[in-house]
Amino acid sequence: MINEILNNEELIKMVISDLMGVTKYMNVGILIALAYGAVYLFYVIGCKFLKKDRKLSTGHAIAVFALLIYLTSILFIVFVSREPGQFEGVNLELWSSWGKTTLWRAMFIENIIMFIPMGILLPGAFRKFRNPLICVITCVALSIIIETVQYIFKLGIFELDDVVTNTLGGGIGWLIWAVLWLVYLGIGKIFSNSRKEKDK
Repeated sequence: MINEILNNEELIKMVISDLMGVTKYMNVGILIALAYGAVYLFYVIGCKFLKKDRKLSTGHAIAVFALLIYLTSILFIVFVSREPGQFEGVNLELWSSWGKTTLWRAMFIENIIMFIPMGILLPGAFRKFRNPLICVITCVALSIIIETVQYIFKLGIFELDDVVTNTLGGGIGWLIWAVLWLVYLGIGKIFSNSRKEKDK
């Protein structure tokens, strides 16, 4: 399958084009994240004014900021971008959405890509999602919720493949986060050791 994807130039172009097209939905996400940023700023000022220690770090705030942009964009992509009443039905046949056309295959790949940021941002924003099982189960639950809402409002077919590919994307995202986290810890350890050497 991977070789088939890499050797299909039309498929790659279609996926890239579709991904570029969804960036227009980031505007609302950015506005909501800016509102969150304003609240965080007041929180920082309040802590300084009251001379209290901040429990919410800047790094954590940035991770939540990015997660809000992403989640809002996802909501617009899967719900607002489609006209209600266009689709109906349930498809529980595994791998059937891979299909024979380039369009179907592009959508299959995009469902994986769509949840990769979820797997990266959830553990970045909240410690409990650093547990891979909790992160993956959350991705499964969110995907089922999306599919169910789409089915109820006839915004899309409830497809088992979508749940599986979304979950796969979330798992890939978590692995990317884990690698980045290990690199971050490694760099931190190197700097810490170099400081200890200088202090001697």
